[in-house]
Amino acid sequence: MQTMSSFQSSHLSLVKPYHLHRTVAAPFTQSMNARVQELTSVLQTTLEQTKLIELFADKLTKYIKLDGLDYQSPDEKVNRKIGTLSTHRATYDLKLEQTNLGSVHFYRDRTFSSKEIELLENMLSALVYPLHNALDYQHAMEMASYDALTGVQNRRTMDITLQREVELAHRKQSPLSMLILDADNFKQFNDTYGHAYGDAVLKTIADTINTTIRGSDLLFRFGGEEFVVLTSQTVSNGAHLLAERIRKNIEAIRQINSIKIHTTVSLGVATLLPDETAQAFFERADSAVYAAKQAGRNTTAIAEQIPEKK
Repeated sequence: MQTMSSFQSSHLSLVKPYHLHRTVAAPFTQSMNARVQELTSVLQTTLEQTKLIELFADKLTKYIKLDGLDYQSPDEKVNRKIGTLSTHRATYDLKLEQTNLGSVHFYRDRTFSSKEIELLENMLSALVYPLHNALDYQHAMEMASYDALTGVQNRRTMDITLQREVELAHRKQSPLSMLILDADNFKQFNDTYGHAYGDAVLKTIADTINTTIRGSDLLFRFGGEEFVVLTSQTVSNGAHLLAERIRKNIEAIRQINSIKIHTTVSLGVATLLPDETAQAFFERADSAVYAAKQAGRNTTAIAEQIPEKK
């Protein structure tokens, strides 16, 4: 089969009989037929990967019979399947210069003709740049959502997520609990060993929390030395047990960057009340942290209860 000259790279290898696997990159020229130009205009309307693939599939199936399409992003965070799998498959790796944009598989019950392969590749060439822009946008949004130091989600993301989780819990009438953690006497680490060491302490605390909570729990750095955990489907007793596990695991840290250390945290726990707002929910958990501090630190307080001093 002849390779199209409009592509930077297009090696062809047979994966299985009648199964094509090729690489499609950005075209050398901007000359495209009317179908590709129309597709390009449509794809410029979104920066959301899944929507982009859906628009691409919708337009493509107007010109060529397909049973199914499967796209997988390079980081495997997006795997969009449309239609059904069939006997014959054409697989394309999408690239822009040296950037991997993922792979797309086309399925149907009979082999693709040369003309159909040419159409697929022309249409895919129109997908490359919009897909690259969508991946860049996704990466930028992820960077804006995470704390650069600890790698956990930041306060901006927490504000949005908290509102969503509270609304969801009310709608489903399901339990939702919140843990707020504040590192005890954190200023001493910066004063004694410098801010770089203080940063290492915060990173270690965040890592310890992450390895203690469930995969479905959500961790955020609220600011400074304060962290928030949202744990769905968890009542007060369960949240208190989780808080205690976190507290004990952090207390067990004995060394960071070859320096012996004794670090503790105070925790406040609140469970969402019927009709409670996200702000009120947070304020109750925050008040519980203050109560834990007042009780002597290195302890867990449940909202609206004063813990016994350890």
